[in-house]
Amino acid sequence: MKKILLMNSVEINALVLLLLIGYLTTIPEIKSTNDDIRVHAFHNHITYLASDKLEGRSSGTQGDELAKDYIVNHFTTAGLPTERVVEVQEHYVYKDRRNKKNKVLTYNIIATLPGTDDKLKEEYVVVGGHYDSVSNKLDKIHNGADDNASGTSMVLELFEKFAASNTHKRTLVFMAFGGEELGLLGSKHFVNNPTIDLQQVQLMVNLDMVGRLDNEKNLQLGGTLTAIDLDKKLEPFLNQVENRWQNNLNITELGKGIFKRSDHYSFYLKDIPVLFFFTGLHEDYHGPTDDSNKVNYRGMKVISDLVHPIMEEFANTPEKLVFQPVELEEQSMPAVKMKVTLGVMPDYAHEGDGLKIDAVIDNRPGKKAGMLAGDIIVDIGGTPIKDIYAYMKILSQLNSGDKAEVKVLRNDSEMVLQVQF
Repeated sequence: MKKILLMNSVEINALVLLLLIGYLTTIPEIKSTNDDIRVHAFHNHITYLASDKLEGRSSGTQGDELAKDYIVNHFTTAGLPTERVVEVQEHYVYKDRRNKKNKVLTYNIIATLPGTDDKLKEEYVVVGGHYDSVSNKLDKIHNGADDNASGTSMVLELFEKFAASNTHKRTLVFMAFGGEELGLLGSKHFVNNPTIDLQQVQLMVNLDMVGRLDNEKNLQLGGTLTAIDLDKKLEPFLNQVENRWQNNLNITELGKGIFKRSDHYSFYLKDIPVLFFFTGLHEDYHGPTDDSNKVNYRGMKVISDLVHPIMEEFANTPEKLVFQPVELEEQSMPAVKMKVTLGVMPDYAHEGDGLKIDAVIDNRPGKKAGMLAGDIIVDIGGTPIKDIYAYMKILSQLNSGDKAEVKVLRNDSEMVLQVQF
């Protein structure tokens, strides 16, 4: 663990003086509103993190190193000069998980803003997102602008905003995880090797793929039932009519289940309440066309304006949230509303064609038809399944009671299963 920066009051006053001197001797080139400045900041973060220079930010690459350095620099310098601790947690991951080959170094980058209350500062609100992207394929760079330079950028922007206000009673922890695309390895490493007391974590907020707010302003929100009355406590923030932060977002709560394929799940398994923000899957998901020019930067500002007061509320309220487990049903990353489900958990790390099954849920259509973990779905009802987007699209077109032939690859042999939804 490398501890980068701890600023005391003397150092803070010195830095204030230096910044003031710099400000007085520098004429700002652009006059703009605060909103425009924040939108521009999102744009700057993502256009760098998702640039070809970083070659996709896959774990163990030079792009991983450059992204780490960029995030550390922002955590170290952003916002008003205030006390902070920036740490780099190193951990090793296997690029070939199945055969435990190609072991590489990656990182969790952690920034802490101490709370202002003598008692509550011993408790924490955590916000994080993974900064890595999938490995490049077919000699094409997979820049991962939405997945997940967008979430990383929002973590950076929230850090800067809180560092400028310093009004939080609980301690705030900002995290960028490496190795998520290889199986949540960064967040798993952190919760198994924590730098804070996990029993004192009030809430973990996960930002994963928050850069594609569509024209209907659809935002997915998960985890609202992971603490007693958490959904009720969120109502003032989620009410479209009464809440000034809502800004006409169309929020869909993801129901009773818990989505297992993003970093909040590692914290959930440690009995920590979680929230998961997500703008939906799209045809560029895990592909070479997930580029910065397709990100809705003003939409990101809208989402950040919702996340910030939620964090502020749970950083300052005297009451501590009480964790409650939720039913571990299948919960997918919805880009479209699926009318039916097979009852399978996709393997999001699968890099070939088709949808690889990571787990099959009992008493659901897939299990009843004979699907097994490891099967790769390649066709549903005559529709080729190239990726998860095609899978979700066809499930949005089928209805309960429909029957379909589903072709799967099992041990390199094609099988046809009869499924009734």
